[in-house]
Parts: sequence; C-alpha cells; structure tokens
Amino acid sequence: MSNVSNERQFCRMKNILYSTWQDWRLREAKILSSTRHGRHATLGGQGHKELIPFTDDIVVYMRKRPEEEKYVRVFHLMQWVKRNHMSWLTEYFSDKNSEVVACATFRRLLLRFAERHRFRLREPCISKVSQQVLHEVWLGYAATLWNKYEPEVH
Repeated sequence: MSNVSNERQFCRMKNILYSTWQDWRLREAKILSSTRHGRHATLGGQGHKELIPFTDDIVVYMRKRPEEEKYVRVFHLMQWVKRNHMSWLTEYFSDKNSEVVACATFRRLLLRFAERHRFRLREPCISKVSQQVLHEVWLGYAATLWNKYEPEVH
C-alpha cells in the first residue's frame, strides 16, 4: 500500500468494496489473532451453508440417473425428496406463507443445488449412444491423453 495515497484508491486498485475494507480494519486485531483455518485468517465458517441435510444422498441419486439412461430434472429431484425425506420437506414447507410459495422456493432451492453441484438441467433429447458407450469412449480419450502427455521422469 506504499504507492497508494489513500484507502479508497487502494480498494479500487484491489477491487475490494470500501465497506468491506472498513469492516476488516475494524476487526483487524481479531482477524490477525485468529488461529482458525490455519494460515487462512478468517473469523467464521466461510462459504455457502447447505440447507439440505441429505446432500450426499441426493447427489448420488443425481449421478445415478444418467447412468440408467434417465434424465435429471427438478421434478425428479422433488419427487425423490418427497419419497425419501418427507419429514424434512414438511418442516421446510411449514415455514412458508402458502403452499404455492413453498413449492416455488423448494423448486428454486433444488435448481440452485443442482447448479452448485455442476448439474445442468437441460431439455431431454434422445441419445443415439448409451451412457455406457459414451463413458468408455471418454475413458479411451483420457488414457490416450495421459499416455501422450505423460511427464517424463528423470
């Protein structure tokens, strides 16, 4: 920060919101004295807090559907949650004003969940080749790539 004349200019250069910078300055001693997260000096749990407690189960379901030549759609995710975690779903719906609002927010929650886990919910289309064949082709390309660009050990 030696060649910067003031803090606002520094924030513009580093692409940091000035309000964030002010907050960091206010909590500077607490941040620097924190031993949480090893060398990353943060004060709290960083990142997105998952609302869905059965994340691993639903991701397994989402990965299994294409292997069975089935589509992954939000409707299917909603049905899966309804079948397997009805108690959680009723609790989630009880916090909402109406059933229409609850369904819309639940659908959005699942859409965002799928996006976070790198699933693209697309329109269904007929595939001419099975998922098994596509997977074998992909493995063949991966093996060729690794053989061609394998690092030389000296």
